[in-house]
Amino acid sequence: MKKVLVISNMYPSKDHLSYGIFVKNQVEQLRQNGVQSVLAVNTNPATGKANVLKKYASWGMQVLSAFRKNKKDIGLTHSHYVFPSGMFSYLLKKRHNVPYIVTAHGGDINKMAKKSARIKGYTEKILQNADHVIAVGEELASDIVRDFRVSSDKISVMSMGIDRTVFHQPASKKEVAKKLGMDEQKVNFLFVGNIIQEKGVEELINAFLQLEQAQPNKAALYCVGSTKDVSFSTRMKDLAKGSTNVHFIEPMPQKRLSEYFQAANVFILPSYIEGLGLVALEALACGTPVIASDVGGLHYMLQEQAGILVPPKNTEALFAEMEKVVQNNGHLLVNIERVDELLQLHDAEEIIARLKDLYEQIAK
Repeated sequence: MKKVLVISNMYPSKDHLSYGIFVKNQVEQLRQNGVQSVLAVNTNPATGKANVLKKYASWGMQVLSAFRKNKKDIGLTHSHYVFPSGMFSYLLKKRHNVPYIVTAHGGDINKMAKKSARIKGYTEKILQNADHVIAVGEELASDIVRDFRVSSDKISVMSMGIDRTVFHQPASKKEVAKKLGMDEQKVNFLFVGNIIQEKGVEELINAFLQLEQAQPNKAALYCVGSTKDVSFSTRMKDLAKGSTNVHFIEPMPQKRLSEYFQAANVFILPSYIEGLGLVALEALACGTPVIASDVGGLHYMLQEQAGILVPPKNTEALFAEMEKVVQNNGHLLVNIERVDELLQLHDAEEIIARLKDLYEQIAK
């Protein structure tokens, strides 16, 4: 099979370790399985109109340059995020007849496409002209069929996969917690994600502050994520500054991050929207139960008692579930059989095998 041109508006760098890390993980796993690729990716997370225009112009030139240099060797393109990444795949198909796959991750459908009628139109065009569409979650796939008139037989539901050599259960949670400097006598709650409004961070901190009043000094909260929105992040740190048990930690390499998943008693993901919620699966793979918002892919993932679902934007509901965990000495009971099924379904090896087959069917 020829090479795959991977196009993504998010990709990590040494300075921004978590920025689109799931795309890099998939690229590296595909390479380990014999799929050669050429990268045309944006590694700059800068926001603001001027910064966005500048970085996307640079990225656009990179895409065109990568294609020209490798034109004879490229069998298809695979874009991560429908818009803007998929626009390059769409144009390369129109001008050079290169087939393409596009992966919808959630925010591109639930947020970006709603910014304007023009972007929604581009999104629809990209999806309808794709040779295949991958949605990371079931609800996302349904939204694409309903809202963008894409045939369901052209869509696969396929997450980015969990590397279970990295994310796995520890021999002892308390030992890992001790290694990380956590107080293993407390109930340690963990959040991993960008420190932004849409991830429900404000509700989480307010719920934890209520928990501290109800159960003084019995729990700690660790928030691991990048300060993508500096003003919001600063406000959250100010909100939590009265507590010595709220810890904000910068992103880190995944092997180190897996230790936080292993050490935590419970992982919390109170997002407003979520295409899948891969971090919740990573927590489950580390033997850490999950409390999450009843939205998007999380709704399907945590059914049948695989985790606890709470209404989004609901501080009281979040507090109530967190207090139950503290009252139960850090334990949260889940359906282990259902969790095992989920982990097998989303195992990176299984996902890569499916994706490789798809590439071979579509590549010219």
